[in-house]
Amino acid sequence: MKIQYRVHNSVTISNFLPVKAGVYQSECKKFELLLTSTTDAKTGTVLSPKLIWRESTRPEVGFSVDHLELELSLLPDGGGYSLFQHGYQSWSISRKVESTAVDRPPFLSFLQYSQENIYSKHESKVGKFISEYLTLVYNKDTGNGVLYAPIEQGEFGTKFEVVFGESGNVTSVKVIYDVHCLPDLRPNAKLSIAKVKVQIFKGNPEGKLAKYFEELGAKEGPGNLPKKVPTGWCSWYYYYTKIDQKTILDNLAKVRELNLPFEFFQIDDGYQKEIGDWLVPNDKFPGGMRILADEIKRVGLKPGIWLAPFLVRKKSEFFRKYPEAILKDQNGKPVPAIYQPLWGRGYTYALDITHPTALAYIEKVFTTLVKEWGYPYLKLDFLYAGLLPGDVYNKSLSPQARYRNVLELIRKVVGKNTFLLGCGAPMLPSVGIFDGMRISCDVAPFWYPERLRVFLKDRDALCTRTALINDITRSSMHRHLWLNDPDCLLVRKKRNKMNEAQTKLMASVMAVSGGMLLVSDDLTKLETDRLDLLKKAFQLNRECQAYTPIPIGIFEEEFPPALYNPAGYLGIWNPREEEHTIRFAIPQGLKTKAPFLDFWTGTMVDLRVVDGHFETTLPAFGSVVVSV
Repeated sequence: MKIQYRVHNSVTISNFLPVKAGVYQSECKKFELLLTSTTDAKTGTVLSPKLIWRESTRPEVGFSVDHLELELSLLPDGGGYSLFQHGYQSWSISRKVESTAVDRPPFLSFLQYSQENIYSKHESKVGKFISEYLTLVYNKDTGNGVLYAPIEQGEFGTKFEVVFGESGNVTSVKVIYDVHCLPDLRPNAKLSIAKVKVQIFKGNPEGKLAKYFEELGAKEGPGNLPKKVPTGWCSWYYYYTKIDQKTILDNLAKVRELNLPFEFFQIDDGYQKEIGDWLVPNDKFPGGMRILADEIKRVGLKPGIWLAPFLVRKKSEFFRKYPEAILKDQNGKPVPAIYQPLWGRGYTYALDITHPTALAYIEKVFTTLVKEWGYPYLKLDFLYAGLLPGDVYNKSLSPQARYRNVLELIRKVVGKNTFLLGCGAPMLPSVGIFDGMRISCDVAPFWYPERLRVFLKDRDALCTRTALINDITRSSMHRHLWLNDPDCLLVRKKRNKMNEAQTKLMASVMAVSGGMLLVSDDLTKLETDRLDLLKKAFQLNRECQAYTPIPIGIFEEEFPPALYNPAGYLGIWNPREEEHTIRFAIPQGLKTKAPFLDFWTGTMVDLRVVDGHFETTLPAFGSVVVSV
């Protein structure tokens, strides 16, 4: 166990040595660590750490704490374990990895910090992993597993380092707290650190994960989530930034003409004059955004609008007028937040969300969007930018705490009746604020990652396949932490490299998940057969949305083979390029008697029951949804 701190650029790592039971002192004599634990059969072991500043004076100028690292003693016995590695934010991949794999982040740094936790240093060594917020280790042969997870948000970020031996045995598990600030270190003051549970279990890892999300949601969650999930249209995945007033109105008219079962109509990126100047529409929207909101309401839909509230570009009016509110490094240079060619050349930067000028601007933006323009649905994107490292105005707040503070401000400004959707958002500190949350990377009109992203070893690279993996592995967050957003459904034929089977597989996962469902096609050009698929997807989603689904086989395949929704639907798919027999254990309580009919076609599905398992053979990229 150790703590890392610094004075300016001089870094010190100090180990903790035992003083007496549950009490440890750092070698530097500055800190004392108190560790207490409780154990019961239902919750497992809960570890409660407290950090005490033991100096008689407050820290010197330039002092800050990087992180606190605690070794956990409860490890599973034997070998043969795999890991469920959870990602940091919406777009970060969450999946099973083998103990012999290498935890390798994207090759380019800007891909790493815009998709993963910039404070996590992956060593790219065989068998050594960092899992953000939570992790599961599991032996699928014996059914033995252990869940490691925080039971609360806490003031600091939480992650786990897991190390495997050659036989798949777990040799070490550490919980690491990302502090990265100067906490209020008064003499003898105790800093409460998020409590962590260690739960040894036997059997179903998916059920254990779902139960954890249920417990976390009961403690930290938003409470009264609406029974209906948002459904509707989004401009992004057909038009991207090339939207204008006519495009929006043409699609709006088509929604009514086609009698589509939509509730929301969302305008995405492309309306603003510049990233950061959210209240100034560009020349393609001569009537302004309030008129569009009124027109959307006039046809009986709820208007939605996109923004990236923590991002700013150098050409923006805000950047020029208020340079003091831009996040900067120790040398006074703006901190890059993302490289996005669609916005122009060069980097996009971040606000210092602890600075009074930035906070006042954020308050003005959200007041205008909701109370003056009339948008009751807001999509907040690229939210990870609020936690990037820099020389912030308020140095006493950890990245997680400053992010949480500004979210609470936004929620206060917009009120409880405004639907807030998070995207590109760190997961744990977002719980309790957002009504909906993107749980995957962006979908795309192609199945696999682009070649360049593969070459750059970008494990989070956007594509439909990667998005659907997260939509399944994170599916049981739905209705516990927020309403899941699996991203938009694409059903069109033109400007879509996915074949018909891949498109139907996408619709199957999203509909059975019961999460939000927005389509992002040009509705004025949608083919008749794809329109039929779209309408059936919304029908299935409507039946599934009130329930929390359970993924099946998260330790069997990287792309789990099935998803069960307690509404009575079981989705099964084959994400391979060749025919394959899908086999998985029958979830408890499911009907196992034929006939099984496919929801999409009404035809019989050869779903066999063999030794307590379902078996069926599906063609390449085949999918079925059956009533069970």
